Amino acid sequence: MNNQTQSQQNINLPQQNNNNKRRRFNTKELSFIGLMGALMFALSFLFGSVLNIATGNPAASGFITQIIQGIILTVAVLTTRKFGTATYMWLIYGILAVPTNMWGGLPGVYKVLISLATGLIFDTVIYFFRYKTKGLFAGNITTYIVLVPVLLWFYTQLNIPGAEKVLKYWPIMIVIFFTLFSFGIWIGLKIFNRIKNKRTIKLVMDN
Repeated sequence: MNNQTQSQQNINLPQQNNNNKRRRFNTKELSFIGLMGALMFALSFLFGSVLNIATGNPAASGFITQIIQGIILTVAVLTTRKFGTATYMWLIYGILAVPTNMWGGLPGVYKVLISLATGLIFDTVIYFFRYKTKGLFAGNITTYIVLVPVLLWFYTQLNIPGAEKVLKYWPIMIVIFFTLFSFGIWIGLKIFNRIKNKRTIKLVMDN
């Protein structure tokens, strides 16, 4: 009886080890996530700054960054399909955003905390939906419902000009940002379906 139990345990051990490996990020995945996080910030900063200058409104960048973030997050999350992908990407974004005006506020380390919260909420929801398409949209709306009012309240505490006025319209902002981010997700899905069989992407997906 003991020999049979020992044999069964030996059979189960490789399977458990493989499951643990699948949950962890390997070097290829971490490199991919790091690049995608940096790309998300670089494109958001570039196009966001152009839009701010063109309109003269420092909040205008949010309209283009939502689309960019939706695209890049969708491609990255569907490629790795692992909890923590969005969190790591947003962590990189937050660190890079510290000395800038990205995230709609003054430069500061607080942006790292906001970014971590954003990533964790998104990761939790899409993991719950097992990385199905509807999970991306559910993660989107959940993130905005939780974070937008908190973020705007936080900005009022920092005495950022115009924050109190914007806080009154946060439900409208949620609708606008959700729509723009959803558009980004839709584009991201189109891109992912076109590139998922490319060698570079398959190298990351095949563990």
